Amino acid sequence: MHHIVPKHMGGTDDPSNLKKVTIRQHALEHKKLYEKYGKWEDNVAWLSLSKQISCAMATKIAQSLANKIKTPSQLKAANRNRQLALKAWTGAKHKKETLKKISKANKKYWGNMPHRPWQLKTYIVEGKEYKGLEQLMKKFKLTMPALYYRFNSNNFPGWNNKGGFKDGR
Repeated sequence: MHHIVPKHMGGTDDPSNLKKVTIRQHALEHKKLYEKYGKWEDNVAWLSLSKQISCAMATKIAQSLANKIKTPSQLKAANRNRQLALKAWTGAKHKKETLKKISKANKKYWGNMPHRPWQLKTYIVEGKEYKGLEQLMKKFKLTMPALYYRFNSNNFPGWNNKGGFKDGR
């Protein structure tokens, strides 16, 4: 069954909006809709029904595009949800048990990486270049939080972390 007005364009499952067609005809209907309106949903349906892409590939494409393309009302709703989520966590503190789990997960994740991003970065302090945070920590005998404070504070104008990475990124 083919929706004359597709559901993604506001069509319903009402019998007056349904049309019995063969798979080939169904593919051609979606091709016509795609050529007329340019909706990605019709392009994916046409490619899938005409066996140009697999069902799995159609699903993958649809999921990818559905997550990228947002209507103004979807963007507004997403922004509202983000603001509500931020409000819910403002001032909230994790329990000690949760902090331990986060710490353990971070150690497991970062411990397996041979080159961590902050180790590859070039930092410029008082006009001199330093490779990685460890070199700065040793040179200035500071902890990592103290380094971050200096980079983010107006009290240390010669400190900036605007340098690049060793591999040129």
